Amino acid sequence: MAQYQSFPDADGDSRTLDKLKALKLPDLAGLTFLDVGCNEGFFCGFAKFQGAQRVVGIDQSRGFIDRARRRFPDCEFYQQNWDSLPEGQFDVILLASALHYADDQAALVGRLVERLSPDGVLVLELGIVSKKESEWVKVERGIDQRYFPTMAKLTEVLAPFAWKWMGPSVSQSGDPIARHVLHISRRRPIAYLLLQPPGYGKSSISTRLFVPAGVPVISGDQQISLVAQGKKSVSQALHEVINRDYSPFHLDQTLQRVFDQGAGSELIGLCIEEAGSARDLALDMYVPVEHHATVEKAFSEKAYLPVLMLWDRVGPSPTSEQVQEERARAYYLAMPAPSMATRTGKSGFSGIVGFVDDVRLKGGNLLVRGWAVDENGQLPAQLNVRIRGQVFPAESLQALERPDVQHHLKSANAHVGFRILLKIPALTGYQDIAGDFEVVTTTGKKLRLTRKVAETLAMK
Repeated sequence: MAQYQSFPDADGDSRTLDKLKALKLPDLAGLTFLDVGCNEGFFCGFAKFQGAQRVVGIDQSRGFIDRARRRFPDCEFYQQNWDSLPEGQFDVILLASALHYADDQAALVGRLVERLSPDGVLVLELGIVSKKESEWVKVERGIDQRYFPTMAKLTEVLAPFAWKWMGPSVSQSGDPIARHVLHISRRRPIAYLLLQPPGYGKSSISTRLFVPAGVPVISGDQQISLVAQGKKSVSQALHEVINRDYSPFHLDQTLQRVFDQGAGSELIGLCIEEAGSARDLALDMYVPVEHHATVEKAFSEKAYLPVLMLWDRVGPSPTSEQVQEERARAYYLAMPAPSMATRTGKSGFSGIVGFVDDVRLKGGNLLVRGWAVDENGQLPAQLNVRIRGQVFPAESLQALERPDVQHHLKSANAHVGFRILLKIPALTGYQDIAGDFEVVTTTGKKLRLTRKVAETLAMK
């Protein structure tokens, strides 16, 4: 029996060590490895040397299998051909210099890919005929005639898979055509992830790009709406986080809560279910950038290839609702209000008009709410709280909108409400303020208490 593979103690026809380098095998530590047509097991021995978890070699030659078992007793070797592959899936399968022996080469490639683990790779070394046409070409070799593919034909054969040409392999004496190395994997469906914030044009891009291509577009907003309406069966946790303060006008806030509270993966699962049997999909859903990795991981675990799409927003970005509220309020308060005399044609109010309509005391903190209007229709610049003769300046006076007061006074200004928060540790209960509580101006003019407040203090 001729010596084919080369070892330190046996020089064979193959430049096996150089071929090992050309194969560009991945890191095999902890992986499972199968060599189809293993000969004396050179590559199996390398896989075991690299720390592969399980190493299997098959060959139809009893002599080569016996030699392989003696050289590499820690590996599994079986005398069989590729019509009967070992059980199980493998992370790496090697088919080197053997495809041309198969009666149906395309079918053999397909069967080997089927035996790959989800992230596995078939390392294929084969001769490729240099010709433009797509065909199998009969090649005269020194010992026989075999069919080899052109690159165009090989591209057809590998169309159902993901593959990459890794480079040339080493030549062997008598080779009539050049050898090449390819890495082939299962083709994963692609999940195009459009996760940018609202206003970035996600829906426009989906409509222009994916809909014409027949790629289903899954709307995260729609999935949330269906959950809120009770039309999707979800966990109690996801149902509660979506329905807490749910509003179709604030879905970005809902999505922030969903991902912050760890329910994002379940929501992504709903989107994948919505896609059904479609291989590729596009996800149109805002996801906070700190949770993008969660989305990618969820799709990867469902055997998708996640492709995150990022782009800059065109035009100025809108400010948040909170910022808009603060800026609008600041602008309104800064506007000069017409005087009461100008508006009514009278001399204006002779003094302060106002009421205290809420007083609360808890743990030494006194909260007072009400409204007040001076002779110019404005909230007084300063109010003081007087308790049993002691005056407490309201340094934390906060202006509030009181449209009810504005309507009642027919005023142009709604910001005449106030909120005062004072910390007075000496106050232990309402009995400490009952009977002698006032809100006054710096000139000593008092705001009246509403009947509700007066009765509340009297009862305490």
